[in-house]
Amino acid sequence: MYTRREVGSLILGAGALSLAGRMPRANAADRPSLTIAVDNLWANMATINGISTTSRRIFPNFYDTLVDRDYIKDENGLLFAPKLATKWEQNGNVWSIQLREGVKFHDGTEMTSEDAVFTLSPERLWGPKPFEPRGKTFTAGFKRVEATGKYTFEIETERPDPNIPAKLTGYIGFVVPKKYYMEVGVDGFGQKPIGTGPYKVTTFRSGEIMVLEAFDDYWDGAPPVKQISWKIVPEFAARMAGLVSGEFDFMVNIPTDQEKTLESYKGVVLKRVLADNYPAFAFNTRPDPADNPLVDANLRYAMVQAIDMDSIVQALFNGTTEHPAVPFNFKEYGKFYDPNLPVKLPYDVAAAKALVAKTKYKGEKLLWHITRQFYPNYEAAAEIMVEQWREIGVNVEAQVLDNFELVYRRPYHLMNMSMSSDFIPGDPYQPLWLDWGPTASRSTANWKTWDPTPEFVELGKKFDATTEFEERKKAYLALSEEWQRVTPGYYLWKSVYNCAHRTGIEFKFKPNGEMRIYGDYFKFV
Repeated sequence: MYTRREVGSLILGAGALSLAGRMPRANAADRPSLTIAVDNLWANMATINGISTTSRRIFPNFYDTLVDRDYIKDENGLLFAPKLATKWEQNGNVWSIQLREGVKFHDGTEMTSEDAVFTLSPERLWGPKPFEPRGKTFTAGFKRVEATGKYTFEIETERPDPNIPAKLTGYIGFVVPKKYYMEVGVDGFGQKPIGTGPYKVTTFRSGEIMVLEAFDDYWDGAPPVKQISWKIVPEFAARMAGLVSGEFDFMVNIPTDQEKTLESYKGVVLKRVLADNYPAFAFNTRPDPADNPLVDANLRYAMVQAIDMDSIVQALFNGTTEHPAVPFNFKEYGKFYDPNLPVKLPYDVAAAKALVAKTKYKGEKLLWHITRQFYPNYEAAAEIMVEQWREIGVNVEAQVLDNFELVYRRPYHLMNMSMSSDFIPGDPYQPLWLDWGPTASRSTANWKTWDPTPEFVELGKKFDATTEFEERKKAYLALSEEWQRVTPGYYLWKSVYNCAHRTGIEFKFKPNGEMRIYGDYFKFV
């Protein structure tokens, strides 16, 4: 943990740089520029191939979705508002979409239904060989996407899907220009992206910086900032020093134990938000390696009951987040959420020891692969869990590795992961079925950790096909029960995203980590 004295010398150095390097603000009529210190930038900024936590915070500044989640009127973002689409209407299996007219891409060309249709097309997302194959995950059930006019198009699905507007608030809803995309190719587009957002990309060097400039032809009016520089500053202390000195206007990713130190500085405002994301670990439930003790569900149950996660979360996050004791029973799911659902595997050391005794486990080492410094406080939590498992006679070795490529290499018995919960806002479809179902990477990749049971697949198909709320809730609870019967993983806590900015700014930080530098989300005061 850094103290005020330890960071003082860094602040002095950063202050000297800021005096020399900051863009002067000539007069009140000129829009200021911003510098945002980030820990990293994703290597690709295409809307699907570039999906990551680090790109998500930036995307809405240069891309627009067809439908918007309104976090101003509803803090959970469960209200939908027109954006590039102004109207949408369902008729059976077909959704008719009306586009906003007069919207320009950053190259000056007009957005039309040709671009929207291409954005959602099988050629790009869900066909046999799509340009961005990950799009198949978000377009399950799509049958046809077709223009019906210059500013209208239709989406036809295999069966009635009431959640199409919700899906268009996410990554697949970011509209891209067909002509430019086809000219430069998906990889070229990821390096020099063009959207319809309030800022346009002028510089992108993934290991260094991304620069956005105001796009004054933006359909919703000129944005408040002249230029935004997202600058990589890997070390937290340097990011903090730069913010305190005035070199930076924003910084991201503040360790929990540094928040109070940062807040103690004059002129600094800390922002924290609970994210629609849950760090977790997956049990390897398969006989790979052949002698894998975790194929026995009783050992998995025992390891869950040995974890005092409420105490771990309190110690590491100081009460700023919580552990979801019942998997998939998340508060952001509104009417699906039930605070009275029973906890099937509560913390109970005696019960955990009894479960271990039922197995053939004899103390064999279990390998837990963890990606270094990817999830805040994950490694610290792992150290505590390893000791709690030791107390019940389970020997786990946490192996902290430099990247996911190494994490995915066998052999392993546990693996770090995280799951988002916001693909369909207010609905448990993504983490329960999309991320664990038979087409999920966790079920199909060469590093897969489980084989969905026939019961899970059958219940999942029923859940997927059900649209009426009461029936869908019953199907969801049945599917969750089957998942818990198998227990192929364990959810740790609801992620906490944080950032800090200088005074003189009003900023609303979104639960999905987006940093919208425009509209009602940002202004200078």
